[in-house]
Amino acid sequence: MQTKEVTESLGINRERIKYFKKQGVFVPEKAITDSKNADYTERDTATLRKLVVLTKSGLTCGDIKKVQGGERTLQDAIIERRRMVEEEMKRMSGSLLLLEELLENDVHYDSMSTDYFWNEIQQREQGGEAFMDVNEMYDYRPVPLMRTVKCPHCSAKQEVDLEDYLWDETSNESSFDDDMGPDIVYSFDTEDNCECEKCGKAFQIEGWIREYPIGAYDSEHIEVHLMEDWHGEN
Repeated sequence: MQTKEVTESLGINRERIKYFKKQGVFVPEKAITDSKNADYTERDTATLRKLVVLTKSGLTCGDIKKVQGGERTLQDAIIERRRMVEEEMKRMSGSLLLLEELLENDVHYDSMSTDYFWNEIQQREQGGEAFMDVNEMYDYRPVPLMRTVKCPHCSAKQEVDLEDYLWDETSNESSFDDDMGPDIVYSFDTEDNCECEKCGKAFQIEGWIREYPIGAYDSEHIEVHLMEDWHGEN
């Protein structure tokens, strides 16, 4: 099947197929050099259909890649994602009720009874209710940036908090039809500031970690270099 036939039959666009390829969860059976004249097999189409179903359920490409690689079962991935979706729905439900109450009280910015609603939120949270917090979505990182790396000099393993070496944090809205909001990409580079706890020699860690949707791990790319290699490339 040609690309146009596949996109029309599955109700997706070319960008979605490119995205699946880029994330490493879709590799066509036949080598494709021209996407406009691509020839997808029935198995390719079946794989894409499966990927569409799974991503519409809320699973990320990172989840799916781990399943494909045998790191976890599909059932485990679904259970974990369901838990995260349920938590988000709980927060959304609490915020929805609060929005309705604000409307019922005809609140205005300059005159709203802030103390009353503040106390209401505190009491409800103590009672187990949860609320959305847009600021926390961007400032709090439920996806940890701590990673175990291996020293390229002596092969000793150690924990490194990559948050200490962040140099960029970007967020972009999704352009896909199952929009789950924006993503967040954390870019980091230790340069010459990371030393092995065992041998004391410096090495460099660089790369990125992506959240999509926000709050959910999607994918990452991390490289560890000898400092000699790093200086030689610059």
